[in-house]
Amino acid sequence: MQHHLEISIKTSYYTLNDLTEETERVWLVFHGYGQLAEYFIRKFKDLDPKKNFIIAPQGLSKYYLEGVYGRVGASWMTKEDRLTEIENQYSYIDEVLNTVGDISGKKLVYFGFSQGTATMGRYAAHAKIPFGQMIIWAGTFPPDTQPEDWKYLTGEEGVHYYTSKQDIYFKDEMIPQQNEVVKKALGRTPELHWYDGGHRVMPGLLNFI
Repeated sequence: MQHHLEISIKTSYYTLNDLTEETERVWLVFHGYGQLAEYFIRKFKDLDPKKNFIIAPQGLSKYYLEGVYGRVGASWMTKEDRLTEIENQYSYIDEVLNTVGDISGKKLVYFGFSQGTATMGRYAAHAKIPFGQMIIWAGTFPPDTQPEDWKYLTGEEGVHYYTSKQDIYFKDEMIPQQNEVVKKALGRTPELHWYDGGHRVMPGLLNFI
């Protein structure tokens, strides 16, 4: 019989730039499968450091990418004990935001890449923090949020979907599928953006978001 218990653990997250009165946008960015927040956050280094403060939570499950030693990556979750993993994500990201300082009055940008897109979507539905932009980048919006989770939206938010035909995971049917899932949840279809470059974030495009 499976049991659960609550424990106190220490884990990490990363930030880039300083949160000040000059900060205009706070980015909450979610890395993809097999990545680490320490390196993922560097993709945002070309944004104006005075206007942009970036927060990168770290997937709680780390593993060796090849074999039993060498490079390490992280995953947000697997299908094993899925609902508990999601609850842990919520608690962790809640605490990250409680720790970084007061972000009220700043424009929040949600950014999810690959597997991080699902974590981003679920967290946004859970936290109900007003945001200005939501970026779905080479990932799939979670199909398990409900329209009532998004009643806090004003309708003025920008919702964007970035994808590439050079992405090894891309299939043509993903576009209508993504549109249907996002529209069911948020009541609108995301604005579609094509880019050249495969399954990766293109830092040069971030200044246009």
